[in-house]
Order: sequence, then structure tokens, then C-alpha cells
Amino acid sequence: MKLSWVATLVGTVCLAALLVPPLVRAQAPGTAAMVTEIKNGRGRMEVRAAGGAEWRPAAPLQALRAGDAVRASANAWAVIVLSGGRGNVKVDVAASPFVVPALAPGESKAQKALGLLQSSLNYLSSGAKEPLQAVLSTRGVSRPPVILSPRNGPVLPGPLAFEWLGSRFSRYAVKVTGPGGAVLEQAALTGARFDYPAGGAALTPGVRYTFRVVGGNHPPQEAWFEVLDPARAQAIRRDLAELEQALGPAASPNTLVALRAGFLAGRGLMHDARIAVIAGLTKDPDEPTLHLLLANFYSKTGLPDQAAESYDEAQFLTTGGAREPAPAK
Repeated sequence: MKLSWVATLVGTVCLAALLVPPLVRAQAPGTAAMVTEIKNGRGRMEVRAAGGAEWRPAAPLQALRAGDAVRASANAWAVIVLSGGRGNVKVDVAASPFVVPALAPGESKAQKALGLLQSSLNYLSSGAKEPLQAVLSTRGVSRPPVILSPRNGPVLPGPLAFEWLGSRFSRYAVKVTGPGGAVLEQAALTGARFDYPAGGAALTPGVRYTFRVVGGNHPPQEAWFEVLDPARAQAIRRDLAELEQALGPAASPNTLVALRAGFLAGRGLMHDARIAVIAGLTKDPDEPTLHLLLANFYSKTGLPDQAAESYDEAQFLTTGGAREPAPAK
């Protein structure tokens, strides 16, 4: 009897647990690479464990060990990031099977860059261990707005946008409050996004603010946020630049997005990590890795319905629901 897609994925110890067969332990010693992009198209991406004989479906954010083999059929392709700052490899039919090489002594790049890359990979290989289930809701019933971001966490300094789930037919009132009281108020907003005005009161780093949104007769919905101090923010941005340098100029755009988002989320910056992933999905809505990351962010910020929807989309795309993938380059 063939197990269901989700049933085969439960029980691993990493974020990819929801999408990776038990042959891989993402946090086990010896991890040498990770699947950061995957497009199955009319074909299939498969992985065979080192020394094994059975080929199993590959999955986004799947960790690989030295000696594991990856192959593609038809027009499928995947991107594999190698540990040790060794760049990424695109695996298609012409490059199949690709055997993950071991990291040779002295082969890794600068120690700091390697550490930054590894910290991002560590986040990507950790996370939820159980499949999520969305809470059933009734269509047509007016529901309160749901704050998506920022949601109870720090944010990098700079332009700040508040987003929530709402109805395009509703009007909303928003309010930003600090320790001294209201900082900004706006009424009769349409849509589900509010950009903090450039001319608004300056937000003090390290101070906790509350964002409130009210729609219709529903109770107010609130979430807190805190602007990171300039020195810490500068260090984060510098590390992000070094992380990209560690990947090299040939790094795939989606892989860059995934690693940047993993790095930010690993430092608690879920708001900024989500922004990076949303921007990536705007350019490539069929990349299951990005949907999987978005699901992880929603799960960690207390949004199980949205997390389950994103996991479902990642599953759909991984099992062949996407449009025709672009040819591998």
C-alpha cells in the first residue's frame, strides 16, 4: 500500500520533515548539501541515499549527505546548495545523476562567510515536526482582520508596512501605540495594508510598539513589534552581504531568497524574512521551497490557517501541480 504524501513525511527532525522522506536526517552530522529549489514539470526529481539502491522523490529543503545521488527525468530540475560555501549546482537530465561531493580539508571559504551560510542552512533544516491543519471556517461569515506582519517580533529599521487579512469591501481603523500612548492613528482605510508614513513620528529602536487594526464590529486585533537598534541592523545587513558573497555570483535567485530568509528568520526577524519570500514568490510563484518557508514563518508567528495553506501549496507544486518549469541553465 502506498503511503499518502503527508504520511511519508512525518517523523523527521527538520523543517523539511513535512516534505522529506525518512531517508534523510537534516540535522544529522555530515550534511553536505541541501535542495533549495525544485521543479518537477513533466518529470521527477529523485534522491538515492549513499550506498542505497532505492530512489525516492526529492523535496524542497531536503538535506543531503556526501555520496547521496540526485537525478532528474524529462524536464525536471533542482538546485542543490553545497555546504562549506562551495556554491550551488543545478541538476537536470544532462547533469544526472549528480553525486554530492564530500567537503575536502581546507576547501571551505572564509570562516565567517562559512558560518553565516551554515547558520542559514541550520535554520532551513529545523522547524515544525508535525503537519498542520487549517481551522475550518464558514464562507460568507464576516470575520475579524488577521494581522500577518509584523507580528510580535523585531523588524529592521526602514520603511514599514503593516499587512492583515481582510475584506476589500470593509473599512479599517489602525493605530500604533507606544509606551507614551498613541503614535499614529488612521481611520476609514480600504484594503489590507498600511504603510507607516515617512513623515510620521519616528519610531524609537528598542521600544515595543503595538499595532491595532479594527474592522466592522469585530474586537480589535493587536500585535507588537520593535525596531532593531541601528548598530545591530547594520551588522545584520553586513552579514547578509557576506552571505551572498559566500554563495558566489552564480547563485540562483530563488536560492538567494531562501538563504537570506533563513538567515533573517534565524535571528527572529520573521517580518523581514517574510518580505523576502513574498518578493521571491512575486517573481516565481511556482517555487515550492518559498511556499514551504512562508508556511514555516506563519507557523512560528501563530497563524496555523495561513501556514496550512502555504504547506498545501508547497505540496501541490512538489507533486507536479506547477506550470511548465523554465529550462535548466
